[in-house]
Amino acid sequence: MPGASAAARLSAPGLWLTGLERGLMLAALVIALGGLAGQGLARQYKGERPGPLPGPWAVRGSLLGVAACAALLGTALAGPGLAVQLASPPAAGLRSGGTAEIAAAEVVLFALAAVLARLRRPGWSALMLCGVIVAEGIRSHPEGIVPVGGALLAFCHVTPAVLWAGLLTYALRTGIEWRHHPAAVRGIIGLYATAAAWLFALVVISGVISAVLLVPVRSVLTTAYGLFLVAKVLVVAAAASFALAGRRWLQRDPVRGVGPSQSTRLELAVLAIVLAITGILTVLTPPAKPISASRAASAAGLAHAGSLAGVHIVAHDGGPL
Repeated sequence: MPGASAAARLSAPGLWLTGLERGLMLAALVIALGGLAGQGLARQYKGERPGPLPGPWAVRGSLLGVAACAALLGTALAGPGLAVQLASPPAAGLRSGGTAEIAAAEVVLFALAAVLARLRRPGWSALMLCGVIVAEGIRSHPEGIVPVGGALLAFCHVTPAVLWAGLLTYALRTGIEWRHHPAAVRGIIGLYATAAAWLFALVVISGVISAVLLVPVRSVLTTAYGLFLVAKVLVVAAAASFALAGRRWLQRDPVRGVGPSQSTRLELAVLAIVLAITGILTVLTPPAKPISASRAASAAGLAHAGSLAGVHIVAHDGGPL
């Protein structure tokens, strides 16, 4: 691609810094959007409530998002050359990969989400937070491979992943506060477990499609992106195993004062590792080539072959050479 720069090396400090900032931004979405969704889900609990539901932490999470995206913006402006490398493959229509522009938009969206949450407008706050995920989809690797469709795929992958971790965080907070009322704890964790099963299915399906687009099979174990992706898959599998163990805990006799099971707590810890790995994956260049560029190269190759064939035919008809 004309004007494309080489991918950033793993030894570049800016790569790890940007990956950390992206991981914190994802954590902010988990806390804010997941908290709003978690409180909404917890309201569906029909049993006796031993106390009020915890606050969703939407303001705190949104402010963390403002800080993380402001740091992303500062990093992009301080090192525009690195920003271009980290945006590889760049999304169509975004100059220099749009790293700074997307980060600036996310700062505004997180700030609006914090204000709306403070004004007790959870629906509008959640809409702003979904806007952050849309912005991430526009900047994402799948969008660089398949314009428009890639952004939609990224949205369908990030949203259930954020909700999975966010619902779990809120369910654990509620379970710890209600730990002296085991029936209520089991009811809240049961609601989460049902929702998490569907969210996990969406994460897996969209993740498999993304992996097929971004990493050819031959590159899985020979590229940094492929190896980090393998690590993410293994950690997600560990989170799923802890989730299954938590479901078995729901079938046991409740114990007063204990709260949610250790397996459910470990599930959240493992999902935090998933967020960290995902942050690094967003700044690594996938081995796949953009489909549009591949088609253009194929078309150019066919045209070149056709022109050579035409020269040969003309030469043949015009007499011996």
